[in-house]
Amino acid sequence: MLRLSVCLTILLIPSVAAAIAMDDGTTLFDEETPLPATVMALQGCSDDENIFASRRPFAGGFIFAIKCASNNENFNQTLVFAGDAQGKDARLLLFPGPGGRRKGFEDVLSNIRWHPDKNEICELAVDSDPDSRPTPNVCRSEGRWRLEGEKPAPKLVFWRETADCDGKTGWAVLIDAR
Repeated sequence: MLRLSVCLTILLIPSVAAAIAMDDGTTLFDEETPLPATVMALQGCSDDENIFASRRPFAGGFIFAIKCASNNENFNQTLVFAGDAQGKDARLLLFPGPGGRRKGFEDVLSNIRWHPDKNEICELAVDSDPDSRPTPNVCRSEGRWRLEGEKPAPKLVFWRETADCDGKTGWAVLIDAR
């Protein structure tokens, strides 16, 4: 009887939808459920349509978070905002830096934390390799962006950084508009 139930379970697994819906509205995608073509066209992390990604309701639309190449310090993702769950009017989110040597925009964030009640996205990035840092003497940085406007776009509302790779001392706050 046990063998029969195991066999039935194995037979039923492929018929279960590959996208997994979480209690908070987040949907996880895998190799059997590709992302919408409009979203895939905007991300630059992979040409493989079978990449790990998620979709969550956020700021009056949906954010697709697509895994990018990462290392042991960071889990990197690029974010695409869309008007609906199928990727309508999808656009790549670009995150402004704090200025100085970090001018311009980033399209990949590390170690994201979500704050949907405030429409805010946080990043905690670590770069312990002095040769690859965009800013010398900054090993760890934390940014917070609020999605604002009719077509929600990221606005930098908080930035701090430190040379201490453990993040215990030496934090300098560059922007605090929370």
